[in-house]
Amino acid sequence: MIAGIITNKEKDPALSYTAQVREFLIGHGVSISENFPTDADFWVVLGGDGTMLRCAHLAAMHDIPLLGINLGTLGFLTDTEKPDGLEVLQKVLSGEYETEKRMMLEAEGHLALNDVFVGAAGGLKTFDLYVNGHLLDTIRADGIIVATPTGSTAYSLSAGGPLLMPGGQMMVVTPVCPHSLSTRPLVIGAEDTVRIVAHQACPIIVDGENIGETQPHIGVFVCKSMHSATIIKTTHAHLYDVLRKKKFI
Repeated sequence: MIAGIITNKEKDPALSYTAQVREFLIGHGVSISENFPTDADFWVVLGGDGTMLRCAHLAAMHDIPLLGINLGTLGFLTDTEKPDGLEVLQKVLSGEYETEKRMMLEAEGHLALNDVFVGAAGGLKTFDLYVNGHLLDTIRADGIIVATPTGSTAYSLSAGGPLLMPGGQMMVVTPVCPHSLSTRPLVIGAEDTVRIVAHQACPIIVDGENIGETQPHIGVFVCKSMHSATIIKTTHAHLYDVLRKKKFI
């Protein structure tokens, strides 16, 4: 068995916890690589949701499951917290786990596990929003988010969007600070295609990374990706349990 270990060095600066994980796995006959091995059976991700997001794109393209051990503050994608990490690894090696497939989006050739954002915070702009080629609305807002169910607990939630169950097949389109009382988030089907046409140039942000800038009146297309992220789960905690634990509800 081959495992990759990916560490957020800001969360484990001395790499002491990383060393514990490495020694545990080697002691159980697992070969280790720390360079995003695409032939691995799974990756152990040491960090938080941001670290999981950064790993998810490459892992999805190679169908590699991710096991997240949370060293940060929020942990919607991670399976467990640091104190229970070695116990969870033992469960995985013993086959005591399930995998969850998480829908991903594609925009401008980039994968998104959480969301695609077109806009700029604090800068009111005008957008034409199309769904399946039909003009839905012209919106004045700071920007527009298109989020997966996984991403519904991230930026979209902060902007007033609804919570979606992680395994769902749908998208939520959430305007950010719209200049209208009637503009509301919209839940659409996974097979729908969104086109966002910005009247002014603005950044395109995919899972928190700036991938470029829109051209005026040229649309950004967002659709479901053929790839999906595979998340390892050793517990049966429901999203509501996680939300309560993180004091979101």
